[in-house]
Amino acid sequence: MTHEFGRPQPNDDEPAALTKEMRVRVLNCSASGCLIESNGPVAAGTVAVLRIAFGGLEFDDTVQVVRCQPIEGAGSIYHVGTQFLPTTPPCAGTLRYVMRREVSKLAGWLRPKEPR
Repeated sequence: MTHEFGRPQPNDDEPAALTKEMRVRVLNCSASGCLIESNGPVAAGTVAVLRIAFGGLEFDDTVQVVRCQPIEGAGSIYHVGTQFLPTTPPCAGTLRYVMRREVSKLAGWLRPKEPR
């Protein structure tokens, strides 16, 4: 879901928000951001909420698009690089929290087996 904040109008109590939901495919995710694939371009600088189902649970976090590249020969497919925008500490339920937790678990899986 993409969030862009509009200018408050006179006599408005709260700023407006434009939202657009789009389905994306996660290609790679780390403690600092995610590489996603979309069916359309997303402008660099766009701030969005990225929501991912992982291990039967949903996690979300605020991200900013840092690059968007069309995939040559793939029609309207784009690779979109995002970085996490830490608006709050990485607590349980945030994507940053689960990525840090899962990445540390995966690090143990990637160690070579010691000879017996």
